[in-house]
Amino acid sequence: MREEIDKLLSEAKVDMVLITDEANMRFLSGFTGEGYLLITKDAGKVVTDSRYTIAAVEECPGFEVIDWGELGYYKPAMDAVKDKQIKSVGYEDMYLTVAEFKQFEKKLKRYAELKPLGAKADELRQIKDETEIGLIAEAEAIGDRAFSRLMLDLGVDVRKLGEVGKEVARYHVRTPIDALRSTEKQIAAKLEFYMKDEGGEKLSFDTIAASGTNGAKPHAVPTDKLLKKGELLTLDFGCVYKGYCSDMTRTIAIGKPSTALTKIYNIVKNAQQVALDGIRPGMTGKDIDALARDVIAKEGYAKDFGHSLGHSVGLKIHEKPGFSKKEKTEIRPGMVVSVEPGIYVENLGGVRIEDLVAITDDGIRNLSRSVKDLIVV
Repeated sequence: MREEIDKLLSEAKVDMVLITDEANMRFLSGFTGEGYLLITKDAGKVVTDSRYTIAAVEECPGFEVIDWGELGYYKPAMDAVKDKQIKSVGYEDMYLTVAEFKQFEKKLKRYAELKPLGAKADELRQIKDETEIGLIAEAEAIGDRAFSRLMLDLGVDVRKLGEVGKEVARYHVRTPIDALRSTEKQIAAKLEFYMKDEGGEKLSFDTIAASGTNGAKPHAVPTDKLLKKGELLTLDFGCVYKGYCSDMTRTIAIGKPSTALTKIYNIVKNAQQVALDGIRPGMTGKDIDALARDVIAKEGYAKDFGHSLGHSVGLKIHEKPGFSKKEKTEIRPGMVVSVEPGIYVENLGGVRIEDLVAITDDGIRNLSRSVKDLIVV
């Protein structure tokens, strides 16, 4: 991690960085509690309180742990600047509130110039190493197993759903769910329980379970609406494993869907596959977004696909770069990005299918294993 710290100090042209974002604190030091980091070329300090000091010592070898409880929250930063004769401090302007910044400024401006870091600290996390990709893959595998367990409960023969389904059928007993007596909230809750039961530490975002016309809302909130025959149900879910996030979306049918719904399902599935087959390092996010977007547009649904094709995932569920119409960043090996085209038709319903992929030297490694043929329950 020393290399990343030196890079951050050099690119920001500062003597010390003040890191307040939770993900960046964890990435640069291993610290998972509340507080902030003070890092120079020669040393690092974790500033926290008595709730986290023992954990900080364990998590952050090589860092001095300071309990701000008796000193006051902002004083350790002032002391560090005074003691080290620091002339410039980089701060995370994207994450500090105005009130917090004013307090740090009040303590530091007599001794050092404060310079905004912008996204420089976040950019250090764009390329994941094999350990990080492995943790994301395990988080995604937890989601795969949870989804198959939900399908088992809904009466699906999960042995036909690939290796994950066969594994679930081998080790789990069905807990029957009557789809037509279930609400979106209940389905979401069951899926969340299974993600935690399979090893997820917590959810990486609020689970989406959107059925019928609610499926036309890309970020619908689960309601007390009962599932109905002939509708599609979109499930967007993810968990955190050892700090790293997963993200997956599958759309299933409750009974036989209409011709119109089946049509948009097949278009979305095809659009995603075209994108998955076409992704190569060196392309821009805009290039990759167009792979799927062009398929959907040619079928006449351009206006019904409003969001971007994907976003990076790591210690946060939404990271950069992504696959979007405006993304000019070159996509490089080691990035982990979602591929999630969708079609959303008001008063009809919606479809989204999402996988997580790791960019490799010659394409992708798909971290999602759940099948994408339309499942009918």
